[in-house]
Amino acid sequence: MLQIDSTLFLQIVNFLLLVWILNRLLFRPFLNVVEERGERTRGARTQAEALAVKSEDLKEKYESGVSEATSQGGSYKEAQIRAGQSDSEKIVGEARIKNSDHIGSVRQELQASVDEARKALVQDSINLAKEMTEKILGRNIR
Repeated sequence: MLQIDSTLFLQIVNFLLLVWILNRLLFRPFLNVVEERGERTRGARTQAEALAVKSEDLKEKYESGVSEATSQGGSYKEAQIRAGQSDSEKIVGEARIKNSDHIGSVRQELQASVDEARKALVQDSINLAKEMTEKILGRNIR
């Protein structure tokens, strides 16, 4: 059974002294370390959540920028195609006009050459006929 005497008080004092020493040397530093780690963990989680939100915003901005650039690129491409087709039609039209003028001048030159060749052939046929007549008749014809 329990006897209440001076040793009990001494043990109570020892116990309280031991609790005070352990609290000072072991429990408080340990609790401080645990609390500090908890704070760092909470801070890291908060920072990670903030970074996740920021990365989502950046991802959305990037995707909207990509889609905008794609649509602008498509419209620019269409504009360039239309401009190229317009320029092509203009160049082809000018080439047709130049070609038409050139063909007309070549036809005129060809017609002039044909007319000259006909005149030369008519003259040659007259001379040939005259020579044949002279040979057949055996005399000179004027």
